Amino acid sequence: MIGSSKFILIVHPLGLQGLIWQSMLRSQHISVIWESPDVNLIDSINRIKQAGCALPDLLLIDTRLHTVRPYHVCRWCHQNCPEVKVVLVNGAQWEILPAEQQWAINQGAADLLPRFQHDKLVSDAMVRVKQILNLLEIPTFDSGKLISVLLKMKRKTLYE
Repeated sequence: MIGSSKFILIVHPLGLQGLIWQSMLRSQHISVIWESPDVNLIDSINRIKQAGCALPDLLLIDTRLHTVRPYHVCRWCHQNCPEVKVVLVNGAQWEILPAEQQWAINQGAADLLPRFQHDKLVSDAMVRVKQILNLLEIPTFDSGKLISVLLKMKRKTLYE
């Protein structure tokens, strides 16, 4: 499969949830950069724009970060670079209430997603990767590669 030439910037605390996102997106041939949770995201995007480089197609931001104000980033992107989609992840919640999701969308997010559940990792990941692929308008989904990556990750975490 030829690379999709899509680029996602993840701003997520170090840990298993971020590794899952990174692994599953890379399994779909998406370029992923995992940025430090301390990043000044708006400043970084402005620098990328000033340098004439391609902006990320999507920002994946954990809402628990204290240094990045995710809803502010959503509003800023909506106004200043609407081509960049923002997906928020609440790494502390197992499910997102419809009112929470709607509020995030009203703030400019493309979606608000819950954390992955270890006992439903493969099914959660399949649903979420399809959501991201749809947002990026990528028509192909490599389920075999995704499952392979996730099973390796699940085995590894069981033994660590």
